[in-house]
Amino acid sequence: MLKITMYYSPETVAEAVALLAEEGRTVIAGGTDLLVNPRYMVGVREVVDIRRLGLNYICVEGNWLRIGAGATMRMVAKHSVVQELASGILARGAAACGSPNIRNMATLAGNVASALPSADTPPSLLALGAEVLLVSTRGERWVPLEKFFTGPAKSVRERELIQEVRVPLDTTRLQGGFYKIGRTAEDISIVNAAAALALEDGVIRVARLVLGAVAPTPLRAMQAEAALIGQPVTEETLRRAAEIVREEVRPISDQRASADYRRRISGVAALRALRQAAGLATRGEEWHHA
Repeated sequence: MLKITMYYSPETVAEAVALLAEEGRTVIAGGTDLLVNPRYMVGVREVVDIRRLGLNYICVEGNWLRIGAGATMRMVAKHSVVQELASGILARGAAACGSPNIRNMATLAGNVASALPSADTPPSLLALGAEVLLVSTRGERWVPLEKFFTGPAKSVRERELIQEVRVPLDTTRLQGGFYKIGRTAEDISIVNAAAALALEDGVIRVARLVLGAVAPTPLRAMQAEAALIGQPVTEETLRRAAEIVREEVRPISDQRASADYRRRISGVAALRALRQAAGLATRGEEWHHA
């Protein structure tokens, strides 16, 4: 069980990263992972709460949408720019994350930092080409999200704070889709999928397809993407890509689903996300399925 012996509430980023430089400390913003994520059970005795750092912002600067580490899932889901970006796939992922009470507390940066394969927002962020700003006593570094995750609950983040997530706004030409399959609407994903397509004269010119909970890290389905590019936007094209997805995924069995079931429904999630992105979704395919 958790044995938290010290709580810190720094007022500046410099104070926060100095505290995080010490072993046995973890950062919290919403704190929703603290009691349910087993990785916090071992070696963590002290927490650093970053809610007083002024990082609860979402803003546009130049060609970037900037989302601070304190921005909650509710803020992300409700923000007008996020809702418009690639048909709102990031807003949809945030809105599908847990219950309303969870979304009022949980942060986008925390969802990324957890590095859980089943997290709901990383697939959309990866499809949008997002980056994270990591800060430590050694300085700052920007890391493309596609290079951030290294395994289940593991990432390249060391004794560092995710200060910000940013998304390039040149992705506005993309049309997107997000689809989640879980035991209930508020449950952790069994499989989720985010798709982003750029279409020209009925032909797919850019394709990004990312799935969660089907591999040790969020999985970009590169073979399926290659099969989409240059093809007409038809049901047959999308179904062919969904079949390829079933061969690309590397799921495991756990308490929520077997590996075989995940493999089969990965194609379903991918197809429905792609249909949304292509403008071919039918009634009941616009959101998530329990």
